[in-house]
Amino acid sequence: MADIIRVNAGFATIGQGAGPMMVTWKSALFDKYGLEVAMPRLMGSAKGVVRGLMSDEIQFGNLSAPAPLRANLKGEADLVFLTGGINQQFVMGRPGLSARQQLAGKNIGFVGDGGLNDALVKFIIGKLAEAGVRGLREQAIPAGGKRQLEAVLRAECDAFVVTPPESIEAHRKGCQYLIDFSEYGLNYALGGVAARRDFVANHPDIARRFIKAYVEGMHRYRTDREFTIAVQAEYSGIKDRTVAEETYDLTQPGMPRIPYPVVAALQVLLDFMAKELPEAKNADARRFVDDRFIRELETTGFIDSLSGENH
Repeated sequence: MADIIRVNAGFATIGQGAGPMMVTWKSALFDKYGLEVAMPRLMGSAKGVVRGLMSDEIQFGNLSAPAPLRANLKGEADLVFLTGGINQQFVMGRPGLSARQQLAGKNIGFVGDGGLNDALVKFIIGKLAEAGVRGLREQAIPAGGKRQLEAVLRAECDAFVVTPPESIEAHRKGCQYLIDFSEYGLNYALGGVAARRDFVANHPDIARRFIKAYVEGMHRYRTDREFTIAVQAEYSGIKDRTVAEETYDLTQPGMPRIPYPVVAALQVLLDFMAKELPEAKNADARRFVDDRFIRELETTGFIDSLSGENH
């Protein structure tokens, strides 16, 4: 292996989405492929990851799609998704609501920061209206899963978009799963590892090493339940191990073996964003994806070799 190369990585928020990156780091897989990566940084939001990438504070970032797509379309950034990731999202109702039809005329929590939560709220209001469940309205709530849950439990809104592990805690407190965004092809699709296009062009070997390590880390996430749960509990600050266990068991079955960026799901998001963002009209999601490193790992047999699979 050539000389060790130092790079920095970050993730948007504490939660399931950062799991594969943290498992990769804790497994020392970046070191295995010649990269010295400090503990991935918590950037506070997807917008924070975008800023970190563009300022070169970090070279690789795990984040959801709306913020980088919006920044790209507005000419504020030029980022590409190199992998897909975990991004399992639900609409949950406050205690007493058990079916999506009951959302007619109700309020759904809306953060207002232009992130994934906002995009999914607007998306589901439209989809429910098309299905005859009309009158669902946005209601301002604080950012952060725990504060959103508190707002729902206080009946400040009737429903919210939530992701594990907060969804586990919400369910234990009487909230019900009303909608799984996988129904619309959006789970495991609206996020992943991104980098600046020019960084990838100028340093393809670094990107190749990072993605190789990440893919191996994602494999360990999928196949080593006990290790993954321990890492998830540690970096997320989960004190109740059973919450980490349920989070893993909820998210693991649908994780892709080969984590390609999901162009079709990004296109769904772009087409939806075009309703409010003129720059998104007729935008092609393929512009925002560079999957060559994942493709190499698949075609060379590296991914199959991780589990001794032959296809």
